[in-house]
Amino acid sequence: MSDTATIEPPSIYRGMGPAPERVPEPRGNLKLPEGTVLVSADNHWSVDDDIFYKAFPARLKDRAPRLWKTPKGGIAFSVDGVPLVPPHTYVMFENMDGVRGCSDIDARQKDLDIEGIDKELIFANVVAAFYAYPDLEVREWMFRAYNEHLAEMQARAPGRFYGVGLPNYWDTAQTGASMEEIKKLGLKTVIIPQTPRAADREPINYCERTMWPFWEAMEEAGLPICFHVGEVIFDGPGGCGISIFNSLGPFRKNMSELIYGGILDRHPSLRAVFVEGDINWIPGALQTGDMIHHSYAHMLDPKIKHHPRHYWENNLYATFMTDPAGLSMIDQIGADRVMWSNDYPHQESIYGCSWKSVQQVLDAVSEDDARKILGGNAIELFDLR
Repeated sequence: MSDTATIEPPSIYRGMGPAPERVPEPRGNLKLPEGTVLVSADNHWSVDDDIFYKAFPARLKDRAPRLWKTPKGGIAFSVDGVPLVPPHTYVMFENMDGVRGCSDIDARQKDLDIEGIDKELIFANVVAAFYAYPDLEVREWMFRAYNEHLAEMQARAPGRFYGVGLPNYWDTAQTGASMEEIKKLGLKTVIIPQTPRAADREPINYCERTMWPFWEAMEEAGLPICFHVGEVIFDGPGGCGISIFNSLGPFRKNMSELIYGGILDRHPSLRAVFVEGDINWIPGALQTGDMIHHSYAHMLDPKIKHHPRHYWENNLYATFMTDPAGLSMIDQIGADRVMWSNDYPHQESIYGCSWKSVQQVLDAVSEDDARKILGGNAIELFDLR
């Protein structure tokens, strides 16, 4: 057995405490390239209001999720007294909801002012609890109420707070109407689950012909689609570490569905973003794709029209917070395919050390590429003008 001491790699997280104890990091002497608009392509918001009960029609109010607080103040929802999330996850919600700006838009903007964030895309907290809700009528109303709530918050911080909508993906006949509602509300993008589920909680296969109308509607709507981490939760010994370790590396499944399921061949104007899984996985995925292209082409069904890298370079994007490994491979990834994010106010976020993360980008790439990564790509993709 070696007695050599383990040398920890440098980390901007070192010394960072729980999210509620952090304070925003001042810029100091850091200078951004001229013309940079700093955009976080992945921030989060907790709903601290009984929005579902208020929005549901009278005939459904007894089935609506109701707001409640966990023992230490985490924001959650329950139906008939049964929480939508298991008790072992409460500490995660209590941690992020302990940051005042998680549900207070005025406090939020003060934090973002200090950390220099001009614009932010807002993903729901605990949204995975809604994805598999078995009552599809209730699920539909939950999504609609949440989208309307986001539009209200967006109006309170115009040009800065951009909500990410929840579309109907399980009833493909309704997807088009759902997307039109989302667009009318002024939302710029939507999130769909990594593993969608039907009423019986059975997985839906994105690649099946039954889902073709869904993808047709998504392409016609013209909004980018997002896949976000957070659907993997383990209980028991090691549950926290196992959940986070697996949750933050899930996107080969969705990338391969889009490519090898023929989705991007049938819908070449679709754009999809892999959110909060970093970017260091992409060269490895593309390397595997190259092997498949040369070794398994005769076995693929459907046959794809292009090399896998074509789809990455034309249809796909990813976000990161702090990823020195990924930035060291940016020439393989492409500076025009990636977007920086803060992830406010999660525990794994860079809230409290944002400027250090920005400096990592500035140290790794040219000024032109930094402008793209730190905001330009997000502004262009999501039309945040």
